[in-house]
Amino acid sequence: MAQKILYLASKSPRRLQLLKQVCKELDIVVRKFHQKNLKGMQEIEEIKNKETPTKYVTRVAMDKAIFSTGALIKTTEEVKPIICGDTIVCLRDKIFLKPRSRSNVVEMLTQLSNQQHEVITSIVLSIPNPNKNNAFIFYQINSTTSVWFSEIPRSWIIEYSKTDEPIDKSGSYGIQGRASIFIKKISGSYSSVVGLPIHETYLLLTKHLL
Repeated sequence: MAQKILYLASKSPRRLQLLKQVCKELDIVVRKFHQKNLKGMQEIEEIKNKETPTKYVTRVAMDKAIFSTGALIKTTEEVKPIICGDTIVCLRDKIFLKPRSRSNVVEMLTQLSNQQHEVITSIVLSIPNPNKNNAFIFYQINSTTSVWFSEIPRSWIIEYSKTDEPIDKSGSYGIQGRASIFIKKISGSYSSVVGLPIHETYLLLTKHLL
């Protein structure tokens, strides 16, 4: 019996690695649907006025799913289920996205130092609608995890900002990377902070795909 194909609409190697752990029955195919329309993706990721962190990440993940399904339909490839997601770091109501520069890394980590913050990941599974051509049914689930940082020396932050590690990560750090030495504790899903909540993703897949 052939494996079911699931497109992963993400360029994150961390999400791919975690997704492969979730279910061996799926053939995971990475599809970077956003590459041909970076402007459209940038517009999706803009923070709208008075948008709370949860509303923001929920909207962006769903917009990415809609964007990806539309891009797939326009291709000649066979329509298959798609999974995508979005992860943000927030300090109270302030949203931290991926850093735009080295100085942005320093700014973010300075604010997160000696503080409790939240990491919110929203995952969307898009399933082709069997009753309607070129249409999808969307299923979404969120995961929120609290993270406590100890005080991070400014000299360390500056040196860290000169590396490539924080550049593609929300909040300018990866829980599995060098900044982990300053994480005192977490409450919630470790894998969600990495970028894909394994438990919640497994629930989506087993309920709607497997």
